[in-house]
Amino acid sequence: MNKDNRVISLILLIVLICTLLLGGCGNTEEKVAESELTVKVAAAKIQYIAKTSQYSGVVRGINEVNVMAKAPARVSAINVKPGDYVTQGKVLLTLDSSDYEASIRQAEAAVAMAEAGKRANDAQKATALANYERTLKLHEGGAVSDSQLEAAKAQYDALNSGSAEAGVEQARAALQQAQNSVGNCTITAPINGVVGTIALSLGETASLQSPAAVISDTSRLEIEVQVSESEIAYVKEGSEVKVTVSAVRPEPFNGSVESVSVAADPSSRNYKVKITMDNPDNLIKSGMFAQLALATVSEADALCVPRNAVIPKGSKSVVYIVDEDSRARLVEVETGIENSSYIQVVKGLKEGQQVIEKGNTLVNDGSKVRVVTGGEK
Repeated sequence: MNKDNRVISLILLIVLICTLLLGGCGNTEEKVAESELTVKVAAAKIQYIAKTSQYSGVVRGINEVNVMAKAPARVSAINVKPGDYVTQGKVLLTLDSSDYEASIRQAEAAVAMAEAGKRANDAQKATALANYERTLKLHEGGAVSDSQLEAAKAQYDALNSGSAEAGVEQARAALQQAQNSVGNCTITAPINGVVGTIALSLGETASLQSPAAVISDTSRLEIEVQVSESEIAYVKEGSEVKVTVSAVRPEPFNGSVESVSVAADPSSRNYKVKITMDNPDNLIKSGMFAQLALATVSEADALCVPRNAVIPKGSKSVVYIVDEDSRARLVEVETGIENSSYIQVVKGLKEGQQVIEKGNTLVNDGSKVRVVTGGEK
């Protein structure tokens, strides 16, 4: 075979190989199936929603009294312990009254002396009155001088000045004071309630400046919080408050706004708000720490979706709905009030539309999705 024939044969072989290869590629092309993303959905629905702000405070009995000692005496007996329920008049502590009892005996002796002095004065006054009347008659008859009459009157006036009576009253007042001092050595409960603290120990001397005990009426409780001026306008008397006392249980108790101050604190510029609540079974103790969820802005008939359904996209907010072809579709929405669970949709959705609440961060506009049950709460 000459050279030209070999070249032609080589070219034909190359063409044949290329043809076979191109035909094989066209026959082996495969079509890739589109994958589905699993999501959970929830329906947009009309409901009440409120924005809540968190505050903290200390729980107190609705009526809490610091029981003060009225006598600086040594504690001789403690009759109750913290946690005891007491009624008004119940003896809480007893103080040593021996010094005051001695004062009573002294005061009784002083009263006796004053009363004896008054009796002597009364006798002298009667004699002086008779002498004055006799002298007056003699003076009218010219038998005695003016100076003698004046002396008789002066003697009677001195005995009739009331000093003896005043002495008796003074002695009796001193006796009453001594008796009161003995009575003050018995410290009693001023109200019905639970003993919060006993601040004294046996043998310790009670102070007139520090509480000896604290009694709380814990059938109802109150908490005071300071609310900022930016939120106080939304706080209304009677509105519901969720109160969490972690020391008792994780679930919140129900409370309500009892009063809202109309004047701000001069230093903090905050407003005092008082919350009251029942104390079922006296589970909550006075002095416990509480967290409050206080509703500020609220809407009775708001279109709401779960908070997780709304995704920020730059300066916008969006949700994904599922269309009739089971594809995710991006919808821009305008939001309003939000809390820890729900967010209000002011514009962009209609009641009943299904929005993706779980899996929405994995989809794009047009993504094929598969909805599983259990997404709506």
